[in-house]
Amino acid sequence: MYKILTNNGWKKFDGIKKIDNQEVIKLTLENDNFIECTNDHKIYINCFEYVEAKTLKIGDYVYTDDGLITIKNIENVGIKDVYDILNVEDGNKFFANDILVHNCEFIGQSNSLVDSNVIRNMLLELESVTYKFLVDNDIKFYDDLKPYKKYIVTIDTSMGLEEDYSAIQVFEFPGFIQIAEWQADKLNQNLQVEKMKNLTDWMYSDIKSKGNLHPEIYWSLENNGSGEGFICALREKGGTEYIKRANLITETGNKRIGFTTTSRTKPMACSQLKILLESNRMKINSRNYAIQLSNFSADSAMSYSAKGESHDDLITSSLIMIMVYLQEKNRLDLNMEIMNYNNIRAQLKPENIEDSPIIFSIN
Repeated sequence: MYKILTNNGWKKFDGIKKIDNQEVIKLTLENDNFIECTNDHKIYINCFEYVEAKTLKIGDYVYTDDGLITIKNIENVGIKDVYDILNVEDGNKFFANDILVHNCEFIGQSNSLVDSNVIRNMLLELESVTYKFLVDNDIKFYDDLKPYKKYIVTIDTSMGLEEDYSAIQVFEFPGFIQIAEWQADKLNQNLQVEKMKNLTDWMYSDIKSKGNLHPEIYWSLENNGSGEGFICALREKGGTEYIKRANLITETGNKRIGFTTTSRTKPMACSQLKILLESNRMKINSRNYAIQLSNFSADSAMSYSAKGESHDDLITSSLIMIMVYLQEKNRLDLNMEIMNYNNIRAQLKPENIEDSPIIFSIN
């Protein structure tokens, strides 16, 4: 008659087991949620990979019902009785104090990253989507740029061969709203560099024309694989100064510009993508993106990619955006509006200011 909350909804379970006199540690997250557990209790660090609690360190991410959140404190709390949930339906993983945990050696997971019902509803909503081509007449814009918003532009590069697509995503913050998208094959990496420059130059000019004297535009790329060629092409054009209207974001500690996709960083980004889409905190406007998402499935125990002959460039370009977000969300204030009306008003031209107050919503 009882069910327990999991990352795939409420599920049945067989019962609760009490285990006496265990050494217990307490993990406290930056949102003040905490869990007390044994050293060998399994905690998820993304939606399909877990580690034992004793291996976690302050600053590590754990997977919660509210997204990936870092650990701010770890302490030993002594000997206590603990309880475990038995045989949770569909994989033996469940939320304990909003933190996803696991209680057996088998990991059950669905093949598709995002729940099929979420994708189905997304496709229905996007049947009537409208857009306009701007910037070289080949970049789809789903909405106008706003002077008081921040934008992250990321590119998934390619070698420029037929059926080898490169893609650019533009997301608006706060809000995680997809504003623009570009995709093409048969475009060499010199031209991909020029595409990024043309786009960010246009965005800078458009935002500035609307009154913001200091547009906040950030960009990044995946630097492994074909990204090496993009970086070489960028260097030939003068380096990062060539794309001067947007601020480059590079992975902390990385010697190369951009972000490196690894067996650690990709699962983390995929997990955050799943959380954002399934909790309706990320707005996708591209029907092509949703179609790619429907074919973005597990290809191993810890990774996802396009199934069969499908492509996933639109998805992978957004994963780089998520890596930027996870690293920079606090420094760049991407989580909430900065409700400093006087500062915003001072940057706006008189013709952009109405007599009525401006109200900023918190996303």
